[in-house]
Amino acid sequence: MLKILKETHIRFSQYRYIGFIVSGALIVLTLVLLLIKGGPNYGIDFLGGSKIGVSFSEDISTDEIRMVLSDLGETEVKIFRIQDVSTGTTTYQIQIPPKTELVDEEAQKTFSTVMLEEFQSRYPDQAIEITGEETVSAAFGRELQWKAILALLIGFALVLIYIGIRIDFKFGIGTVLAVIHDVWITLGIVTLLGVRLDITAIAAFLTIVGYSVNDSIVVSKRIQELIKTRRGAGLAENVDAGINAALSRTLVTSITTLFVAVSLAIFAGGTAIYPFAMIMTVGVIIGTYSSAFIVAPVVVEMDRIFPSRKKKR
Repeated sequence: MLKILKETHIRFSQYRYIGFIVSGALIVLTLVLLLIKGGPNYGIDFLGGSKIGVSFSEDISTDEIRMVLSDLGETEVKIFRIQDVSTGTTTYQIQIPPKTELVDEEAQKTFSTVMLEEFQSRYPDQAIEITGEETVSAAFGRELQWKAILALLIGFALVLIYIGIRIDFKFGIGTVLAVIHDVWITLGIVTLLGVRLDITAIAAFLTIVGYSVNDSIVVSKRIQELIKTRRGAGLAENVDAGINAALSRTLVTSITTLFVAVSLAIFAGGTAIYPFAMIMTVGVIIGTYSSAFIVAPVVVEMDRIFPSRKKKR
């Protein structure tokens, strides 16, 4: 197997309280940020509303587009500039919040027609066209939010049951806490960066859950093997040895994944896959950190507070 590090002897369990403090601070900062911003930057998939794509033959600023929409009575809009690297064309995605509980699709189509006519009258020298329309009701958006949260909760429960049976219940708790830690802090960072959350973003968060669980299981299994073969050593020593043994593999996996995620984030800026790429980039970094400073250190701390019967004897 490819190794980027020689044999290491880092005392991860000794530094677990530093990791707990850093993680605790990031968790609190994420909560404060979400309270200040009023929640994540949801797209229309979760808020409801309409999404209209408009293309211009010549470049135009988002401020100019916003001014036209304001004159048409739409002041609370979100505008995203999408640059197609392959063709060099620029498309603007306009997100309009719903006016009523259920969006009138016919009325929205009428608005897009009026908007197109207004743009054509103000910019007669440009070739302007509607590239796409999508409408989501507010009720469906709220339902989708709950379904996304439910999907994550079911995933956490299944992870706990699987690792509890396959490895050890304490490792299961440590893994679930690490996954929640990764998702929560990633949510805070992408909210700070202004990344909008849509269906693609939920797919990214579920991918992070799978990535984090896989990494945690590899480390946990390595520690379990050392516990069986090094019976004279304490849990903290086996934990440190297990993390160090899996460290090179963890870094190789994380770095190769980051190459792809960062490349997508750079070259797909503004496109539909940009939220996925950014969430994956942040999630992989946080997940690599948590596999060393959250999962096993939590197990060490739980064993200290709630020692097993064998240890008591």
